[in-house]
Amino acid sequence: MAMPNFGDMMKQLQEAGSKMQDVQKQLEKLVSEGEAGGGMVKAKVNGRQKLLELTIDPEIMDDVDMVQDLVVAAVNKALEASAQLAQNEIQKVAGGMINPADLMKHFGGQGQ
Repeated sequence: MAMPNFGDMMKQLQEAGSKMQDVQKQLEKLVSEGEAGGGMVKAKVNGRQKLLELTIDPEIMDDVDMVQDLVVAAVNKALEASAQLAQNEIQKVAGGMINPADLMKHFGGQGQ
């Protein structure tokens, strides 16, 4: 059995690290959306799991409990979509070499 070439392995790791930095920059630009209450509350997050925008229909503002529930639901949907998008992007770069969920945890995302 041949010994692994550690120089080649280090080069591959460095290339993967560089690609991951590029992916992290791209994820900041990708936007996922979530909505609740038939669109009464909408949330937008980027691929780095940062809330960018929250829109609430002014007509529901008199029902605080409903608004709070809908905000939580919309943000969670947007975060789930964002996490899936991020995992897909990371998987493209990693080519199965890196577990996307582990990277999302490392870079401050939710992971699965």
